[in-house]
Amino acid sequence: MQTIMNRLEYWIKAQTQYRVHSPFVFEMYRKVLFAHVDEETFRVFVAQLPSDEGADSRDRRYLETVYKMQDYYGLQMLCFDRDEAVMEGGLLESVKVVCRPHRYRARELRWMAQQGNAKYNVSIDMFDVGVLFYNPKMHRQKFILR
Repeated sequence: MQTIMNRLEYWIKAQTQYRVHSPFVFEMYRKVLFAHVDEETFRVFVAQLPSDEGADSRDRRYLETVYKMQDYYGLQMLCFDRDEAVMEGGLLESVKVVCRPHRYRARELRWMAQQGNAKYNVSIDMFDVGVLFYNPKMHRQKFILR
């Protein structure tokens, strides 16, 4: 089934770190999303996840994003499954990481609804992974990043 945003359209719309004007997103882009992952601690993190969920190697980018967000911001995991992880704590009141938001049309429509939800005021779409933030100090913004 065709999704609304295909990968080519994503690459045309996506921005790099040099076109991001939000200091928060720029810092997260450089220090979290593209930070080096220590394989040993990452394996320990994955081993601690529920055994029947999320250990699929196809979802490595999703798992790495959850790991890096939790590690960098000191977040506590509230809920985790193959499709979504919800965390809170630190400077950020709530963070949701979504696995493959453009995989199926129904999932993409759900992703679009979550982006419009008043509960989250910053969304970052990286095609294979989506991240939603809630912090009352941030303005409502949507980013599409490579």
